[in-house]
Amino acid sequence: MLISIIDFADGGLYLDIPSEGGRTVQTQSLVSSTIAITMLFAQPSCTPDKAPSSDIDVRLSRLVLVPMEFDSGQLSGRERELVSLLVEAGKLMHEAYLRQYYPPGVSLRDSLRLIDGEKNASVLRLVVRNGGPFDKMDHSNPFIGTHPRPEGGGYYPTDLTKEEFERYVADHPREKKALMSPYTVVRREGDQLRAVPFHVEYQQWMKPASDLLKRAADLAENESLRKFLRSRADALLTDDYYQSDLDWIDVTESNVDITIGPYEVYDDGLMALKASYEVTVGVREKEESDRLTTYTRHLEQLEEFLPHDSKFKRSIRGLISPMVVVTDVYRGGDIATGYQPVAANLPNDPRVHTTKGTRKTFWKNMMEARVRHVIMPIGRELIASDQVRYITPEGLFSFVLLHELSHALGPRYVHGTADSVSVNQAMKDLYPGLEEGKADVAGLHCLVYFLKAGIISADMEREHYVSYLASLFRTIRFGTGEAHGQAAMCQINYLWEKGGIHRDSASGKWSVRFEKIGAVISDLAKEWLTIQATGDYEAAEKFFGEWGRVPKEISDALLGLDHLPVDVEPVYVNQWN
Repeated sequence: MLISIIDFADGGLYLDIPSEGGRTVQTQSLVSSTIAITMLFAQPSCTPDKAPSSDIDVRLSRLVLVPMEFDSGQLSGRERELVSLLVEAGKLMHEAYLRQYYPPGVSLRDSLRLIDGEKNASVLRLVVRNGGPFDKMDHSNPFIGTHPRPEGGGYYPTDLTKEEFERYVADHPREKKALMSPYTVVRREGDQLRAVPFHVEYQQWMKPASDLLKRAADLAENESLRKFLRSRADALLTDDYYQSDLDWIDVTESNVDITIGPYEVYDDGLMALKASYEVTVGVREKEESDRLTTYTRHLEQLEEFLPHDSKFKRSIRGLISPMVVVTDVYRGGDIATGYQPVAANLPNDPRVHTTKGTRKTFWKNMMEARVRHVIMPIGRELIASDQVRYITPEGLFSFVLLHELSHALGPRYVHGTADSVSVNQAMKDLYPGLEEGKADVAGLHCLVYFLKAGIISADMEREHYVSYLASLFRTIRFGTGEAHGQAAMCQINYLWEKGGIHRDSASGKWSVRFEKIGAVISDLAKEWLTIQATGDYEAAEKFFGEWGRVPKEISDALLGLDHLPVDVEPVYVNQWN
C-alpha cells in the first residue's frame, strides 16, 4: 500500500492512502488557482524573504511529527462515507476560521503553495500550523516580518481598541447584545460599529458545510447523531446554537464522533468574547468511554465539594456531563492550529451549562503522543529522580479528566446579577487564563473527593500530583501570553511560594511536597473560584500580575529544555479500506 499524497493541508499534515480501488477519500489539497503570486506581498509582514531560515528551523524544531494512524476497517461502509462527509464539512469550517483568526494569512498560505523550494515548504508548514504568520507557541509573535497580529484578529476592525469598544457599547445599549455576541463580527460603518452575524460574514463556507451535515445525517444510523447533525446544520445558518448544543450533549452510543461549531474565545485577544470555529472528527473507543461514566455520576457532590463559599455555589441537579474517548482522525479550525488539546469540555454557553450540562471529549491518540514525546522527556529533565516514576500516562489522563470535569463546575454567572452577567463577560480578556487555571486546581481539589470515595485508588495520588507538575512545565513553554501558559505560570509560582513544591538549588530539579500540595491547591482553587463568582476583574488582574511573573529559576529551566519538542504536530495517516 503506497502513500499517494503528502500535503501540508488546511487542518494539519495529512498522508492519504487510497483504497484498493484507487479512490482517495481523505484529501486535503485545496489551492485556489485564482490567487496570484503577487498576493504574497499583500501585507508588509507576509514576505518569505523576511523569514530567516535559521529562525524557521528553530521554530520547527519545537514540534515533533507524530503519525496518527487510523484504519477505517472498524467502520461500516456507510460510516466511512459519513466520516468522509464530516471531514469535508470540517475543511469548510477551517477556511472560515482562518478568516476569523487573520484574513491575510489565507493569501499567504495559498501563495506559498505555488512556490517550490525547501525554504518555502518550511514556511508553509509553520503558516498552516499557526493559521497565519504568527507563532502561537511564542506569544503569537510573527515569524515572517515584524507586523503584529491585531488583538482582535478578524473579529473587529484592526484599529479598534478595547476602550473604544467598551465606550461605544456603553453609549449604545440597544446594540450591546449584538456587538457582544460570541457569534458576530464587528465592522465599522463611518463612525458607527455594526455587528454582522457569523452566518452572514462566512456564508460562503457555512451554506455548503450545512448541506454536507444534512447529507451526513441521512447516512447516520445512530438516531441521536442524526438529530444533532440536522440541528447543527440549521444552526450554522442562523447562529442559534442552543438547541443543537443540547442535541450534541445527548448523542450516545455513536461510533462516529464529531465536534463542530464556534466555541473557544482564545483568539479574541481584544475582548475574549468572539468564538472560533473548530472541528474534530473521530471514532469512539467504546470500552474506555463506558468506563468514564462512573465520574459523571458525582457532579452534584463535586459542586458542593468545591472550596469556595457555599453562597456562590449553584445547583446542578439533573445536569449531565457525558464523556467520550475517541481516536482523532481530523482536526480543523482553532483546535488544529497552535497548541494541540488532548481533551475538551464543551459547549461554553452558560445557558447550556445551567440547563443541560456539558460534553467532554478525550482524544486518545493525541494524549498518548503528548505523554510519550513531550511530558516524559520534560519530566526526566526537571523532576527529582526519586519522583520521575510517578509521571505516568494513567496519572496524566486522570488529571486531564479531572480538569475537564471541573470546567463543568463552579460559577457561570456573577453572583448578584440575576444571571445577566456571565463570568466570561465580567473577566473579559482575563477569562481564558482564569478558567484554565481554575479547572486545573479545582480538578485536583476534587481528586480528594474521589480518593475518599474509593473511585480513584490511593496508589494513584502521587501519580496525579507529579504528572500535573510535569504538565505545568510543558504548558509554560507555550509562553505566558497564552491562556494555558499564563495559568500554569501562576500555579507554579503559587505552589512554590506556599510550599506545595520544592526546587533543589544544587540540582535544579523540582519535586512535589506530598504532605502540603493538596492544601495549597485547595487554597488556590478557592481564590480563583471566588474571583469568578464575584466577577472581580481587578482582583484577577492583580493576581496575574503578582503570580504570573517568570522568575530566573524558571527561565533557566526552560532554556535547558531547548533540545526537547514543545508540542506534537499530528500527521494523520488514514487508511481507507
